[in-house]
Parts: sequence; structure tokens; C-alpha cells
Amino acid sequence: MMFGLCSIPILIGIGVYVDYARATDIRSKLDGAADAATLEAVSKNANPFVTTPTSTQVQQNFIALASTVKGAQINTVQATITPSVTNLSVTLNYTGQVNTLFGGIIGTNSVAISGTSTAQVNAPPYVNFYLLLDNSPSMGLGATPTDINNLIAYTANQKATTTPNVKSGSIARASCAFACHQHTFNSKGQITGDDLTDNYHIAKANGVTTRIDVLRTATQQLTQTAAGAETKPNQFSMAVYTFSDTFQTVAPLSSVMTTVASQVSSVDLAYAYWDQRDAQTSFDTALQYMNNIIPNSGNGSSPTVAENFLFLVTDGVEDAPVQGCSGSGDPADPPTSYLPANNQPNIANSLTGNVSSSCRLIDMIKSGSGTMCDTIKNSPRNVKIAILYTPYQPVTSNSFYNQWVAASPLNNNNPVNANNPTDPASNGIGMALKACASPGFYFQVTPTQGISQAMQAMFQAAINSVLLTN
Repeated sequence: MMFGLCSIPILIGIGVYVDYARATDIRSKLDGAADAATLEAVSKNANPFVTTPTSTQVQQNFIALASTVKGAQINTVQATITPSVTNLSVTLNYTGQVNTLFGGIIGTNSVAISGTSTAQVNAPPYVNFYLLLDNSPSMGLGATPTDINNLIAYTANQKATTTPNVKSGSIARASCAFACHQHTFNSKGQITGDDLTDNYHIAKANGVTTRIDVLRTATQQLTQTAAGAETKPNQFSMAVYTFSDTFQTVAPLSSVMTTVASQVSSVDLAYAYWDQRDAQTSFDTALQYMNNIIPNSGNGSSPTVAENFLFLVTDGVEDAPVQGCSGSGDPADPPTSYLPANNQPNIANSLTGNVSSSCRLIDMIKSGSGTMCDTIKNSPRNVKIAILYTPYQPVTSNSFYNQWVAASPLNNNNPVNANNPTDPASNGIGMALKACASPGFYFQVTPTQGISQAMQAMFQAAINSVLLTN
């Protein structure tokens, strides 16, 4: 009898424990459903910064998940969406009950349960990409060995007198040996028109692809990649500029990538001049213009404080007018209509030359204190510089190339490292470009990776870097 009397509270206690454990398990499952509903609302697939989730959607997702939890009865569900400039927060609260199995013995037929879940995601940053493309005559080389060989074959029967407009022995002659783009001139050296017999037009007529063609297409493809990578409207903006002996605005900064791609179709090879503005590639001018154009980099929380990247694509050899031959001392060739649209001339400088009575400088890009590379990269500018080095095939049969380009310090007397031709340390040009680039943002075209692939890699590296820090 005593055992029977004592067993009643023991059984009640066991029943209460079973009900409590059951309610706890059900609440845990409902909490998991709440977590899943809020996380789904801010997931990458949901793209919450393009389509802001609604309270109804979050509630419906939770109810659908909760319906699979046996023994649960949901009474109320409330979801709150809190968007801000820097993040998006989704909070879900629910209340419900679990009917007891043994609680009725003591007058408790159900157990109240409740839970809350909050998921938050940082807003992807706004990023501006400023592309500075080298369109100097050296970018007129064939895009592949096949293109180079084909153009050589097409021009093999051309007489030397058909291309009299290239100054003998100049770096322009060596650099654009396969596809020079030239004007015609009168006896006074003034431009009279476009030379339709030059190698540039021969390449066009015979379907030879040059590196400037590849660069144009790669840039247009990059706009498509940027548009497809956006996780909120107008997240990325892009501007495109070209430089040789002058600086040209191709596409002003815009978040409409189709517009940028259309404007990039005008990117073309710069002219190789005869006895006029012999210098063809001025980093000093180009970077000075870019420094004036690109604002200080922000935290990316809005378009007005976007993070900024400068993408520089170049073959790395500077061929710049200096001192009295630069700036106002380097006037545009008449008539100006033959210059590209939105064209700006060289900026005056006090550099010392090494060619043509010290009026012309063959060199490489400069980095370090006081240089434009460091001015752009360092505080308060904080613009990241990504550089794609597109080395061109050595023209070792040309005495000017051997003296001014192949020689130290540009190539450390070693233009190509036979064991590792893609190693920037194998030549001074690559080392200089790498020093100018922000850490981790030096890229180089390799025998197995073309310009387009390398530009895509630059873009992906830029995106990954800003996502990791935001």
C-alpha cells in the first residue's frame, strides 16, 4: 500500500519530465526552422540587396518548415525586416504550444513555447573600377604567334618604300613592326590623312588579330562580368581610358555596363608618328590624369563613398617626352581632327631624357615616395592599383631595342628568364610594375593565359578583397 501511494507522485514526475523533454525538443526544432527562415532571407541566392525580403515571405517560410514538426501548434509569427546602408537584418519571433501527454493529470494540458531568430548580412560594397589601357603602337603586335607569322607573311612582299612614314631606328618602329598605324604626311611633315597601306590596315584586311583587338574585347567582356556579379543595383561602376603619348577618355564612370561596353568599341591602336612626338608611352602623364580623376577611396557603403580600383594594362615600357619636349613643348600634330576624341596632351615634366639630345626618355614606371604610384595608393587616397603586364616579344634584331629596352636597367640584361618566363623578378620592367601595384594585385600574361583571362582574374581578386574586408 505504501509503495502504491508513493508511486503516484513518481509517475507524475516522470510524466512531467517526459512532457518537458518533448516540449524542449519541439522548441529546438522550431528554433531551427526560425533560423532557416531568417538565413534564407539573407542568403546569397535570395539576393536580398536586389529584392528586399518581405515579412510575409519570411513568415510563410517559417510556417512551412514548422508544419513538419509533429506536436507543435503555432499561435503567432512576426517577422521584422530592418535594411540599412551597411547591412540587412531579419528577425523572426514566434509563439506556440505543445499539448502535454501527462500534464492533464495535474491540470496542465499544454506547455507554452516561444523563440526568436535574427540573421544579419553586411551590404556588399559599392566599387568603382577605373581602367587605364595602354594603346601605344606596341599593342599592335599579333595577339598570338600565328597572328604574328600571318602578318609577316602578308607584308613580306611589301616594298620598303610603302612604309616610309616610320622613323628608322625608333622604338615606335621596333614596337609596331607588325601592325603600325600611320598617317600620311606632306613634304613639311604635316598630317594629310590615314595611310591605308600600312600594316595596321593590312592586318584588318586579312583578319589578323592584334593585341589591341584582344584588349578591346577583354574589356567589353569585363563589363559583362561586372554586371553579372552585382548583388545589388548599380553596385559596380566602370570608367575606361587609353594612353600612349596622349591621354583619352573612352568611357566616363558609369554603372550602366552596356553603355560602357558600347563606348569601349572605340578603343583602337594609337598612331606611330614620323619625326613627330616620337615618344609613345607616358606613364607620368597617364597617372597624373588618373590621380586627378579618381576620388579618395571610401568604405563602399554608398556610391558616393565607393571603394576605388585602378586597373592598369600595359607592356611596361615608358617612352615619354621630357623637359622642354613635354607639355606645351609637345603640341598636337595638325590637324587635331586626326587625334582621338576626348584627347588630352602630355603634361609638362622635368624628367631627364636619355635619347635624342635628352628630349626623350626610355624607362619604366616609377614607384616609391613622391611618385604617382604611391600618391594614388597611400593615405588619404587609398586607391588600390591592379596591374596587368603584357610583355611583348623582344625585337632583338633592332639596335634601338637592344640598346634602350633590352639593356639594363629595364630588363636587368635578361629580357626573359628561360626557366620561368612569367617571373616578374626576371626583368626590371616586371619588377617595376609589381612595385607600383598594390600587394597581391600584380598580374602578368603568360603563354597559357591571355589578356581576357588575366583581366577576369584581376576583377575576381578585387571583388574577393573587398568582400573579405566588409
